[in-house]
Amino acid sequence: MNYWRAILSGIILWICVAVTFFILEHIPIIKDSLNVQTAIICLFIIFYSTIGASFYYKKAISRSGFQVGVMMSLTAIVLDALLFVPLVEIPKGNTYQDFFSNPLLWILAILNIATVYFYSKTRLKIN
Repeated sequence: MNYWRAILSGIILWICVAVTFFILEHIPIIKDSLNVQTAIICLFIIFYSTIGASFYYKKAISRSGFQVGVMMSLTAIVLDALLFVPLVEIPKGNTYQDFFSNPLLWILAILNIATVYFYSKTRLKIN
């Protein structure tokens, strides 16, 4: 597995999700509902994970889509801990515990891993 490429794919994923959350927070109808925003992100993360996986598999050959998905999710979670929580969540009055105990975060991580896994399975069958 090409770890640097997997980490870069995770950064791409994190940027896409963070930008989408930023946009959703400015839409009047849904800006006050984190659950609605996360439900929308659940749909978008499949697309974003596919983009990250296609970037990874463009030059890196790996039969382990699960490992690539885990690496991408871990990268996004580390970026959340280092950037998103201190710069966005804490000023809103939330804490690390609030952010990381939200089951929706973990649902997004699992969706990412599953999407990358299935992407790798279908991509390897095609090749």
